[in-house]
Amino acid sequence: MNSQDLLTVNIVGAGAFILWYVLVRGGEKRPTQLDMNARDSAPPLITSEPEPVVDLAPTMRVATPPVAHPDLVGKKTKSLNVMFIYNGHSWDAYEVLGVPAGSSIKSVTDAYQTALRRCDKDSVEFLETAYMAILNKGS
Repeated sequence: MNSQDLLTVNIVGAGAFILWYVLVRGGEKRPTQLDMNARDSAPPLITSEPEPVVDLAPTMRVATPPVAHPDLVGKKTKSLNVMFIYNGHSWDAYEVLGVPAGSSIKSVTDAYQTALRRCDKDSVEFLETAYMAILNKGS
């Protein structure tokens, strides 16, 4: 076998491999498309007041009351955010201090003290208002 035959065998083999790879791979996959008109299958987390149930007969009902999310049945939900108004604007106190909503008083105090060290004199009252809003909600 001379070098010309060896080159031909290599080219044919490489071509067969490329053809096999393209056919087995199945071409390019299309990205998943979001259907904005699709209905949401998850139950709502919070529902409005239940509608009255009208009994037409002992076995028939016109409306059933809305059902809360299964994880929230029998539990009272509460908001972790603390909102306060400063200079006519509404602010989230946890966000102002840079801590997650519902953080412990110790982590809030640490964040408040750190913010006081890094801020200018004009921001002290703003930070103090945010800190006091969190402290007042805890009591």
